[in-house]
Amino acid sequence: MVVPLTYIFTVLETLAAIFFLLGFVTRLAAVWAVIEFAIIGTSALLSGNPETALFHSLLFSASLVLLLNGSLALSLDGLIAKHLKTNHN
Repeated sequence: MVVPLTYIFTVLETLAAIFFLLGFVTRLAAVWAVIEFAIIGTSALLSGNPETALFHSLLFSASLVLLLNGSLALSLDGLIAKHLKTNHN
């Protein structure tokens, strides 16, 4: 049984959205978003649709910020790290 590539990408995109909402593994999800929005924004710009390209470049920029900074204190990762830090002392 061969799974079409579009199903795999749909599952990855859905998981990345859930991870963004939960603040769990945000940087890993942001890698996917940066790649996705760079491709979509570039293709929209090359096809002559500047409004769509502008919107996707904004999403690209936001994903890049999340990739570089993470979600900081507003995340499950931050709660887990804080919990592990307090339990080891």
